[in-house]
Amino acid sequence: MSRLSNLISAYKKSDGIYHATLYWNTYEQEILETINKIDINELRSGKYPILATFGFNDVVYTYHPYMPLWKKITFKFIHKHLIKNRPILPYGLSLSSIREMAYHHCELKAELTGSVPISDIGISDFGNPADLFEVNDKKYTISFLDYYLRYCFANKHIDFNGEEIIVELGSGSGHQIEVLKKIYPKATIFCFDLPLQIYLCETYLSNALGEENIVSTSETQNWQSLEKYKKGCVHFLGNWQFPLLKNFKFDVFWNAASFGEMEPEVVKHYLSYIKDQADWVYLLQARHGKETAGITHVRKSIAFDDYREYLSGYALHGEEDVYQSVQRLSASGGYFEAIWKKMS
Repeated sequence: MSRLSNLISAYKKSDGIYHATLYWNTYEQEILETINKIDINELRSGKYPILATFGFNDVVYTYHPYMPLWKKITFKFIHKHLIKNRPILPYGLSLSSIREMAYHHCELKAELTGSVPISDIGISDFGNPADLFEVNDKKYTISFLDYYLRYCFANKHIDFNGEEIIVELGSGSGHQIEVLKKIYPKATIFCFDLPLQIYLCETYLSNALGEENIVSTSETQNWQSLEKYKKGCVHFLGNWQFPLLKNFKFDVFWNAASFGEMEPEVVKHYLSYIKDQADWVYLLQARHGKETAGITHVRKSIAFDDYREYLSGYALHGEEDVYQSVQRLSASGGYFEAIWKKMS
């Protein structure tokens, strides 16, 4: 756990603008307590529900992912012990039918966007994902298919050559990196996140991609620049190290959902480091921002027009509502995904 202790120590010493915002303060202590007792081999089993807040949600959501916890537990028990693969929804839909449709959705989206087919890749089974299923000897979860669809949207607008330098802020579970790295093995990727999240992200991807493809926080934590980066590897850094991107040219900046959980001035601060450095910017965010009341909330919501303002010098290249493999992403009033391109 020394790696985690070092991350937490460096994080606490960093500028306050890099500390968890109000939204994540709600979860921070519970995540830490979970990590201290976690069986890493059960990372994706659903045994630790708090980890779903940043992407480790490879579980079977019976009926609806946003229903109260007691209903999820009830339906999970019913599905596991009583109905199994019998029809559980209108029109006689079963779990296997939903998975088949989700996979087929990805096949069609790849054809429409000229993307690498979903059949070319599969997800790691490290962490005992509860939602694991197979198609043609490849393994998948519904969550993995959702991340694949984000790649398809990006690929529709970005002409990937497979050797891009990609920077992701808020890498969470690392599933997006897993998708991109399996499609483009020669891509160089930088993952920035809060200490607890980047610790688990590195742990997962070290197993999913192989340690030979990983540059650990143990190595990067004292970097004063990115000059020592290793081409074709995935690098893990704390979010407080984001200023290392100043004057560092790269191809794609990627942020999915986490900007909406920050205050507008924090988002503007992060984007100030990637403006003019990234050729392309991919965002997936709540269209009207996250809620300003409730157990988890922000002080002030950030909306689509704010991103337009903060990305001056970039032209909006494409934007649409987010549809996952089995449903529209409707939480917080709906999400958009968009691509901006740096103007010459």
